[in-house]
Amino acid sequence: MEFVKSEEMKKSEQFKIMIYAKPGAGKTSTVRYLEGKTLLLDCDGTSKVLSGLPNITVASLNPRDPIQDMADFYGYAKAHVEEYDNIVIDNLSHYQKLYLMFHGRKTKSGQPELQHYGIFDSYLIDLISAYNNLPKVNVVYTAWESTRQIQMESGQLFNQFLPDIRDKVVNHIMGIVPVVARLVRNPESGQRGFLLSENNGNFAKNQLDNRESCLQEDLFKIGDVDANA
Repeated sequence: MEFVKSEEMKKSEQFKIMIYAKPGAGKTSTVRYLEGKTLLLDCDGTSKVLSGLPNITVASLNPRDPIQDMADFYGYAKAHVEEYDNIVIDNLSHYQKLYLMFHGRKTKSGQPELQHYGIFDSYLIDLISAYNNLPKVNVVYTAWESTRQIQMESGQLFNQFLPDIRDKVVNHIMGIVPVVARLVRNPESGQRGFLLSENNGNFAKNQLDNRESCLQEDLFKIGDVDANA
């Protein structure tokens, strides 16, 4: 067991961020604002928006063998972690679907069985924990957005946006990632920005600084930007 003083942890801490939005809203494009060298796993084929950027290396996931490819990517990232400043998994929502489809192809019905969903939940927690524990590197996860219905003690119901990850495990995943940010577009100005604080209609959190929102290009300036978008 390693003991680290809080002031030492603050100086050396890298960030772990989950960003989510509807498809096409600009999640993958946000990666261009990361500083340093980035290693990205493209799970859904949307990395073309990053083409031509010399500081980003892209690995494409094989949709027919996603589990082995994810294991291979993690092995490579762990072995070469000192060569990169950032690791990006883009995106978990699609990877979740590929994982379940992979197991479904082995069943008589062609669909995943109940046991596969439970196994995936534990697998995803282990996966996120493993990436979070990579030393001296920032980790960014992307996901599509979904909604769930929340009932308050008063009985009032409302819909809340959150990452599109299985209901059984999404709270756990959001709990072990320090920043969960929802990307939205201002319909009047056209500017894109991230919501970093939770409200009834939106799940978000920011445990690394005191910002409640930020412009898209400022998301990764942890601790440097204190202005709301």
